[in-house]
Amino acid sequence: MARIIFEGWEVGMRKIPFTKLLNEKAGIPLTEAKKLKDRLVNDDEIIEIEIEDEDLAREILEQAQKLNVKGRLECQE
Repeated sequence: MARIIFEGWEVGMRKIPFTKLLNEKAGIPLTEAKKLKDRLVNDDEIIEIEIEDEDLAREILEQAQKLNVKGRLECQE
C-alpha cells in the first residue's frame, strides 16, 4: 500500500491531464477526480490518495510531477 500526497502545484499545471490521470490510473471516478483537482488548485488543500500497488503509485506521482503537480510518496509496510 502506498499513499500519494499532492501538496500543491506550480505555474503551468496541466489541470485536465491531471484529472484524467487520477481517473484513468488511480481509478477515481471522473467527477471525484475533478473535485480533488479543484480542491488542490482553488483551496490550496493537500490531497492524499491511497494506491494498492506501490509501483503504480510511483508511476502516478511521476506523471503528476510532469504535469507540474507537487507531491510525494509514502510507502506503508
